[in-house]
Order: sequence, then C-alpha cells, then structure tokens
Amino acid sequence: MTWRLPPVRLKALTDVSDNPGFFHLYFATHYQYPTNQALNQFKDHENLSALMILVHTLRQLPKPVGCHAKNTAIIPMPTTDKRLVKRGFYPVMVLAKWLAYHWELPIWQGLSRIADSDHQRGLGRQARLDNIQDAFVLNDAPPVRQLVLFDDVATTGTTIQAAAGAIMRYSPDIRIIAVCAAHGTAQMSLLQTKEG
Repeated sequence: MTWRLPPVRLKALTDVSDNPGFFHLYFATHYQYPTNQALNQFKDHENLSALMILVHTLRQLPKPVGCHAKNTAIIPMPTTDKRLVKRGFYPVMVLAKWLAYHWELPIWQGLSRIADSDHQRGLGRQARLDNIQDAFVLNDAPPVRQLVLFDDVATTGTTIQAAAGAIMRYSPDIRIIAVCAAHGTAQMSLLQTKEG
C-alpha cells in the first residue's frame, strides 16, 4: 500500500555531524477545512464528535512497510506540564492511541518536553525555531530500532524537527518516521519548492 500524499523530507535539528538526520513526514490530509476545525474543536473544546472525524483521518494512513510491534514504536509528541494542566487532557496521546491500535504498534513515551515554551500557534517559521530550541530530551534508550514520531498537526515541521534532533543526538542510529494527521496547506511551508 502506498501513501496517499507525498511525504515531506525534513532535516532533524541536531548537531550530530556524522548523521545527516533526514527523515520523512507523512500526513493524512492538509490542515484546512474541515480538518482544521475538527482539530481545534477536539483540542480546545474536547468535542468528541470532532475526535471521530480525526480518527477517520488517521485510518487513511497505511502502516509503513516493515513496521511491526517488535521493531517500531509510536512516540506521541510530548506536551508541556503547563499545557496539560490548562487543557486537562493530552489530545496528541488520544490520537496516538487510535493510531497505535490501527497499526498494531506500541506507544513509547521516552521523550519529554522540558522547555515550557510559548505556544507555536501563530508564530512564523523562524520564531518557531527559536521557540523550540532544546525543548526535548530523551529519557531512555529507545527499545526498538525505528520510531514513529506522531503529532496532530505539522505546520512548518519545526516541533517535529526539534524532537527528532533530540532523539538522534542520543541515538544516532535510530530510524525516524514522522507522521501527523494534518500538515499545513497545499500552498504552505514545507510543500513549496523553490525554483532555480
């Protein structure tokens, strides 16, 4: 089975010189109507009918070839304690559990978000990069050789790049596959190509 939308090639934000740190970001749809409204309703208002739309979106993602429970684990993008207290729940974990069930892969929570940075929403690419520097730390060695780094939305990809960089800094041989429910829009950010 092939992916429905083409992946985006990202470079991990890491200073490991012998590992170029490239990985692919796969996504089910673009962050536009109705997905953007469903995500906002679920994350900000705990709207469970919106969750069902998002679960359907995640079910469109085929499991990456060669991934199984003995060699791959899903890492939900960690959140800050401040945001967890404010929301009262961990929306990315809820979605990651649905993806783990769909793909029959375990969840591994060996990555933590240590910097209580400002919310990424509304920031431009450079501001996002500055905001997320050194925000993640690996708590333990990964128990598998490949990790699916999962987030609900990847607008510019900087949060995923920073998280992947933290993993590759301490486990440079790990294979990372980034997956999100939605990414930017067809006209936005990582999907644009520069000519010339």
